[in-house]
Amino acid sequence: MALLNVRLDAEDARRVAELKRAGVQLSGVVRRAIRSEHQRRIGNRHGGEHAAEIMAEIYAACPDRQDTPRRSYDVHDSKQARSAIMKKLRARRR
Repeated sequence: MALLNVRLDAEDARRVAELKRAGVQLSGVVRRAIRSEHQRRIGNRHGGEHAAEIMAEIYAACPDRQDTPRRSYDVHDSKQARSAIMKKLRARRR
């Protein structure tokens, strides 16, 4: 089994000490964090992430501004979205 050494700043070292005093098994915390991060970044490559999960991350990272007007179509309806995009592209060609 591999051993992992991690450098901690003073604040993280304080947190670790508090967790130990509370009876938390740090190795379990680290293993769960590694598994979670692996699943998020690498684990879905073989099966592919669901589009809804990817889009939710994008929407969370890049929300609409508060002053952005409501769209005249449902962005979650692919037919409505396609129609609106095509209409906008045709207008640009003119």
